[in-house]
Amino acid sequence: MPITSRNILAHEWIGLEITIKQSPDPKLNGLSGLVRDETRNTLVVETQGRTGRIAKPNTVFIAKLPTGETMTVEGSMLKHRPEDRIKKGLSRW
Repeated sequence: MPITSRNILAHEWIGLEITIKQSPDPKLNGLSGLVRDETRNTLVVETQGRTGRIAKPNTVFIAKLPTGETMTVEGSMLKHRPEDRIKKGLSRW
């Protein structure tokens, strides 16, 4: 099933292009890159050939979906492991 604005919370984010809209660390605001890995509490983002680990809680992300559409998502909504979100499906979100 392709990632859309209706099911983004039930999908893993690996491969999505994201921008950090708001973060507790002001240096991260505006950072853009490609999600390379995802854990329960972090996203590993590759930007300019370097990778960094970004905490999900208290961070607001702008995700560019494969359809070209963008969506703003609060990191606290992604607090579970990606495989757990996929198992629960949309009915739980």
